[in-house]
Amino acid sequence: MMIPTDVAELEYLLQQAGIDPEAYWIGEFREECACIMRADDGSWETFVGQRGEKDDLRRWDNEGDACVFFIGMLWTDISMELHRRAHQ
Repeated sequence: MMIPTDVAELEYLLQQAGIDPEAYWIGEFREECACIMRADDGSWETFVGQRGEKDDLRRWDNEGDACVFFIGMLWTDISMELHRRAHQ
């Protein structure tokens, strides 16, 4: 898996890995999933949307750093899918 430098590459990689699109959301807040979005001040945020709140909120100055952290948030889903594919 390559390392994404922006959210467009991130989205492509997650789609290619077969990650359930209901597990994450890119670009805005969404309940019950991992989210990555640009904040009003231009920084990037990663969090889990829960009851209208941004749980485990992290802020990033660099889009690429936010994308790498976001992959870590979804790593269990990614590794399970890769394992499933390897054993087909």
